[in-house]
Amino acid sequence: MNNKKYLLIILFLIYLITFLYLIDDVEIEFVGVSRFKYQEFKLNCGSIYDILINNIEYSEKNLRMNEVVCRNTAVVKILNSFLIFISSIIFFISGIKYLNSRTEREDISDLLRLLKRRNNKKL
Repeated sequence: MNNKKYLLIILFLIYLITFLYLIDDVEIEFVGVSRFKYQEFKLNCGSIYDILINNIEYSEKNLRMNEVVCRNTAVVKILNSFLIFISSIIFFISGIKYLNSRTEREDISDLLRLLKRRNNKKL
């Protein structure tokens, strides 16, 4: 029973992390490298809901060229979450089948040790 409880706790944590991953804002990171300077740029696109449902159009010229990149990153985030969800369901089903098919075995190494000691004393 404890093994099933641990399996459920692990799956709950995976679902929680996946949900938090979906809620997190979509960010794009660019790296600019020149001969003398290394600089990182971060662009916060917003939430997945705003990007895909509300179709945010950026008014600034600098952000407008990244609209497609933001949309594609949001779609990839959703696909990643979906794949994690499906693989965790498969993991849950196979884990439950494994735990149900496993037989409860007792450790008899202590008993074997006692029997060996007894047999050695009789000789």
